[in-house]
Amino acid sequence: MNCRNILKFAAASCALVTCVASAQSDKPISVIVGYSAGGSADFVSRTVASEMSKQLGRQVIVENVTGASGMLAAQKVINGPADGSMIYMGGTDTVVIPMVNSKVKVNWEKDYQPLGRMTSFPMIVAVNSNSPYNTLPDLIADLRKGKKDFTYATPGIGTMQHLYGALINKNAKVSMVHVPYKGGAQIATDLMGGHVESAILVLSTAMPFLKDGKIKALSMSDTARSPAIPNVKRIGEEEGFGGLSLPLWQGWFVKAGTPSDVVAAYEKALLGAVNNVDVQAKLKASGITPAPLNGKELGTFVKQQAGIYKDVVESARISLEE
Repeated sequence: MNCRNILKFAAASCALVTCVASAQSDKPISVIVGYSAGGSADFVSRTVASEMSKQLGRQVIVENVTGASGMLAAQKVINGPADGSMIYMGGTDTVVIPMVNSKVKVNWEKDYQPLGRMTSFPMIVAVNSNSPYNTLPDLIADLRKGKKDFTYATPGIGTMQHLYGALINKNAKVSMVHVPYKGGAQIATDLMGGHVESAILVLSTAMPFLKDGKIKALSMSDTARSPAIPNVKRIGEEEGFGGLSLPLWQGWFVKAGTPSDVVAAYEKALLGAVNNVDVQAKLKASGITPAPLNGKELGTFVKQQAGIYKDVVESARISLEE
């Protein structure tokens, strides 16, 4: 092959590569959400995806892949290509579920590349408005005096609400009794009705009942006090908890091995979307706290939180395995 033909071949090859790359960039990006439409994970992802589409100039769509506590979605992204065609909506379950069920083969550190955090949700320890307890130390003091069979309700075994109760038991050296429900819909009603003595609720879910004075908050799990309940101490302020926090959180990830330029573009667009004034207003109006972190910051945050999860899971022997 002479030089002229070589140059023609090289030019044709470059054109082909350019066409393929262009075709790839025209395809929609799928955000894989492990929960059904209408939930907080779906709402946050759709709100952010709409703005991210504008930032990238490329359609970003949400695909709901439900089942196995969100792990079917996690596995779909792991099994897919590392080309940026899929984004995984991850959160606390991504880290906790593999800890409590060895059959789940998902490793957030090895399988994914973090793009950034979107939101953070505080949890609260709540009691009925008629309860004698007004603070967490009030309750802990009574438990240490020998009060038995004090119950706390959660949406189920291995949930972050379960871990929050187990963390309190561990650090305060008390023994609240866990009452796992199959989901959280009935918990607030049963708490107000006196069927359980306390419950661990997501703050946004609990706010209507707090405002109506039907329940009281004794403690909250985030890194800072909430403006919605400024007089309620965060768990890290309490004696024996050494600055700990245990918020629910949501972030986006891509499969490990995704090209660095794709990761950088998505990270920039994600942060731009989460920091957008209209996006923040929509999230806040739904009781959701925007809490943007870049990919590196999210990785550091999750690693620190994972150490707390592991410690609580092991000490309380939390397991979803039969």
